Amino acid sequence: MKLFYSTLIAGLALSVLTFSSHAGEIILGASMAKTGPYSTTARTSETAIDIAVEEINSSGGINGMKIKLIKFDTGGDPKQAQLAVKRFAQDDKALAVIGPFSSGEARVSFPAGERLGIVQIPNASSGPKLADKFSYAYRLTLGEWPQFMRLVSSMKRKNLKHDTARIVYVSDEFISKIVGTVVMPKIFGIQKVKLIGEAVSFPTAAFDIAPQISKIMQNPPQNVGVAGIVEATVKAVKELRRQGYKGRIIGSGISADPDLAGKLGKEGDGTLYASWFWKDRDARSKSFTSKFNAMNKKRGIVKANPHHVDASAYDIVYLLKQVMEKAGITGEASKLKAERTAIRDTLKTYKFSGVTGDVCFNKNGDAQLPTYIMEIVNSDVRMIDSHPSAKCS
Repeated sequence: MKLFYSTLIAGLALSVLTFSSHAGEIILGASMAKTGPYSTTARTSETAIDIAVEEINSSGGINGMKIKLIKFDTGGDPKQAQLAVKRFAQDDKALAVIGPFSSGEARVSFPAGERLGIVQIPNASSGPKLADKFSYAYRLTLGEWPQFMRLVSSMKRKNLKHDTARIVYVSDEFISKIVGTVVMPKIFGIQKVKLIGEAVSFPTAAFDIAPQISKIMQNPPQNVGVAGIVEATVKAVKELRRQGYKGRIIGSGISADPDLAGKLGKEGDGTLYASWFWKDRDARSKSFTSKFNAMNKKRGIVKANPHHVDASAYDIVYLLKQVMEKAGITGEASKLKAERTAIRDTLKTYKFSGVTGDVCFNKNGDAQLPTYIMEIVNSDVRMIDSHPSAKCS
């Protein structure tokens, strides 16, 4: 567990002195998985958050107060995510929390946040119905169900082969297992895609997955659905191609990393995945992408473009800014409990427009977001279809 504090204040000393006349500050916690199993994808969430905080602080802050951002690296460990929200709520007196990152972490930290009365908004958690039982839990993400449902619908709409499929998933990672054993099989059934054989699985640390993949190659389907984060997806795709698989690979939202194309190379051609962010969507998306890439380069981080979880991290900071302004948040210690609750209550009906698109939250605390169907071609990605956000209920 790594705990580290960062007060991000933009501008020169003169601007700092100018702001010192304002009472208080807006304290936000950021629960991040910079190390651990999700680090390849999660490490750049910090970049996105830092950009948003710097922009907000340099343009007047929130209700005249600058954001003080306190960071906690959970390492992707649910127990550390629970510890993080306790530290933010009890020790740091934060008004709200950006994060935690994953579904496994959210499953443990959401109950703790509910008891403490503090809002948490993950930027990556996409497991089904994790926020619905907790009034202080919101997610600026899109569930794996709508993402994969829309992907298969797009395959039909684009007349791509979709008669048969088989599934391979990571057996020891929370969301990968749910996608591989629940989401994909049910959606294939609804969409009339015939499953050829049972799903095959492998653990994250597996070095040789040839025996599992050989089962698929006994009767190759038109498509193989891979449920796993980037490293696992790369491992599965490369082994499928090594054994001569010629069909299409289709991934879920957890595979939606812009780095996937480069890591797969020619072996990835034709691979499809769903994303709730498209870098060329509009001027704001393009501007964010440019700043994101520039800051990563400055920090020595190699990343193709923003992942959709990076876009969500950026949007969460701006969402909290707007919600706090609407709720009249003061940051005064004597009002901490009431203002945390005011943030929760304002989020319920708030409509927000960000780099991810037009956002609102449904009755389960989940954001409604658009979906972009991406195809890997020549070590790059292109958008082949899109779906609008669903209406909030």
